[in-house]
Amino acid sequence: MPKPEDTNALSEAALALDRELRRFDELSAQATRIKLTTEKSVERATEALTRAAECQDRIHAHVQQLVAAVGAARLKQETDAAALMRRAEQIAARRKEFADVLQRMAGLGQMAKEVQDSLRAGPSGIEDVQGRMQTIAEEAADIARVAGEKEMEDVARQADVLRQQILAALNKVALLAGKARA
Repeated sequence: MPKPEDTNALSEAALALDRELRRFDELSAQATRIKLTTEKSVERATEALTRAAECQDRIHAHVQQLVAAVGAARLKQETDAAALMRRAEQIAARRKEFADVLQRMAGLGQMAKEVQDSLRAGPSGIEDVQGRMQTIAEEAADIARVAGEKEMEDVARQADVLRQQILAALNKVALLAGKARA
């Protein structure tokens, strides 16, 4: 977050220059309007010229301050832009990490659908289905671990919930298989 003094340096320098330029315009107009018909008017015109010359010196100083403020603002903008580029690279890398883990999660979904289709087909091959369910649970546990290590909290939570659901379903299938054998 920018500090107030950083954001105001440029505008303050510009405003100071603007005020001095306006003052110079006034003094310049005053010096040219004075009729040089009396000694007093010549003195007033000379005084206005002197003040205008002093004003020009201040204008030069304000221009230098404005140039310095513009330089500082440019440097800050370049620094901020470089930081944004680094952040964009971090975000792109993070998106790839998420995409990889989510792709593994999608694979689990496909495996779970295949198990579900096998269960609908009937009790034949129940041991194979149980093995596949155990594989899905292990893969979900690994995804949850990886997601946890990478601080992908929501994905880790989803993978763990899926693992728990598959293990619960596996227990039910094992109970049903035991009853079918008996």
